[in-house]
Amino acid sequence: MSDPKRRLSDDEIKRLIMENARLNKTVQVLMDRVEKEMDQQQDSFTIFQTAIKLEETVNQRTNELSDLNRRLMKELNEREEIEKKLQIAKRQAEEANKSKTKFLATASHDLRQPLNAARLFTGSLADSDIGAENARYVARIGSSLDALDDLLSILLNISQLDSGGIIPTFCHFRLQDLLDRIVPDYVQTGEDKGLRVRMVPTSSIVYSDPRLLETILRNFLSNAIRYTKTGGILIGCRTRGNRISIQVNDSGIGIKESQLEGIFEEFIQVHEDNAIGGRGIGLGLSIVQRISALLEARIQVSSTLAKGSMFSIILPKGEVDQATWPYVDRSSDATLYDSLDGHIIAVIDNDEDVLDGMAALLGKWGGEIITGPSADIALAQLIEQDKTPDIIIADYHLNGEDTGIEAIAEIRAEFPASIPAIIITSDRDADLEDILKAEKLPLIHKPVVAAALHALIRHLI
Repeated sequence: MSDPKRRLSDDEIKRLIMENARLNKTVQVLMDRVEKEMDQQQDSFTIFQTAIKLEETVNQRTNELSDLNRRLMKELNEREEIEKKLQIAKRQAEEANKSKTKFLATASHDLRQPLNAARLFTGSLADSDIGAENARYVARIGSSLDALDDLLSILLNISQLDSGGIIPTFCHFRLQDLLDRIVPDYVQTGEDKGLRVRMVPTSSIVYSDPRLLETILRNFLSNAIRYTKTGGILIGCRTRGNRISIQVNDSGIGIKESQLEGIFEEFIQVHEDNAIGGRGIGLGLSIVQRISALLEARIQVSSTLAKGSMFSIILPKGEVDQATWPYVDRSSDATLYDSLDGHIIAVIDNDEDVLDGMAALLGKWGGEIITGPSADIALAQLIEQDKTPDIIIADYHLNGEDTGIEAIAEIRAEFPASIPAIIITSDRDADLEDILKAEKLPLIHKPVVAAALHALIRHLI
């Protein structure tokens, strides 16, 4: 039996400490196992509860998804029906566009026929001894007919403006030359209404398309006179750095500020006074906006109700040393008398007025004219009179499907020599120009400019 009072040795103390540590570790392991088992039991219950909730959520989401799928299928079916209707509408629109294009081509020809006849007769008058004053009137009529043709071209080709079918021809020119051509036409119109139309002379050179710019300025002046009761209209220009601003000011009825944005929309007339400008259809400024986009020019408008308006277009400056005269010099028309010296000219056109106008004009120049609405009739006269034409002039669009190209070929086939020929048409189709180039047939557009026609005839014969 050991002595209780004996002191433990160092080894015994170390052994006891180690044993105590093992016991503590064992107890800790047992405690961890008990806690783990308790946790596992708790997690199982939680998982059971979560599973029940998840099943409910899955069922709910499945029902929602099924409902969404049903709605989606319904919407897809509706969209499919809409797409079918859109395709039908697209085909109808394409057909309508083809019909419109065909109509415009036909209208262009039909409307330009009387205009062309009038131009031929004025060209014939220019060669007559009618006195200086009457000559000025004839020249002014010629300018007005040209302006009418330009406006008609823009109206008939408004679809081409939208599709990019009209390409501007830019050049440097003196603005005063353009104003001298335009403004006198509106001075008398203004005087008839008791208005004073004035122009401020300018030495400015601009870079633009003079024909398209003329259309814009004529629209500005026409509107200014139409919507002005008293006072007058002033047209002039201002230099702003490297830009030129052409301005048309009037003392007219003005436009409300809230209506300024709408004036460039198609078929919109903002004026409430039906006694003013009642003949307009609201296309003018819409066309102006399209043309200004082609010219890359900016249009500005300012107006005060009951006081007047100012319309302007801003263009780039041109170069003085590159300035050209962009118009045919009609003063040369009067120097062409007897210049064709008995040459035989066959003219084919299905419009009697045009034939009479061509006969009058070419006859003034000394030509011997054989006319007919078709190649057969003209050819019969040539054979009957035993004459060979020195040149053939034919309208492109004849009766039915007949064309001037076919008429020229028919007449040429009856004569051994190659006879020069000219096609005249109001058709501005680029494809037609390519066809005529391939056939080596010169082209003149209606309305015919007398000096241009004479120069081409002289060149060919």
